[in-house]
Amino acid sequence: MIELTYFNPLEANKAYQLIQLHAGDPWEVVYEGEILASIVKRDGTWSSADDTKLYQQLILAFGALIDQQHFNRLPLEIEKHWSDKVQKAIVQADDKYMVICKPGINFDRFEKVFRTYIPSLVADDWQISFHVYDAEMSNDFEATVKYKLLV
Repeated sequence: MIELTYFNPLEANKAYQLIQLHAGDPWEVVYEGEILASIVKRDGTWSSADDTKLYQQLILAFGALIDQQHFNRLPLEIEKHWSDKVQKAIVQADDKYMVICKPGINFDRFEKVFRTYIPSLVADDWQISFHVYDAEMSNDFEATVKYKLLV
């Protein structure tokens, strides 16, 4: 589950919670414990997934906050940095990622390289866990990073 808080600059006393239960699910917009809307990004634009009374400008502001989060960029950074070794990096929560390697790599060597370099890719201040699997999902390791240090 990922939870963000949006403070409306036009209404300083209003704080909305943006909650995504699972990666790929719509984001629920919650205010004072009540779900106001579900929002999704389709074709690069944020919109309501259902009927809502929220203004489109507010939905776009919620989407901008979501897009600014590092957890959205980190999987792409991992895939790009190890493009010859990583098949897919998946956000499971803002503190948990799954990484699946490509077939035919030296998995033990990749573990050493991954553990050495992953702290420099992490920009978040909280502890983040990476569960890394080989292509057959038969071997795996976990790496945890906190404050740019391997834990």
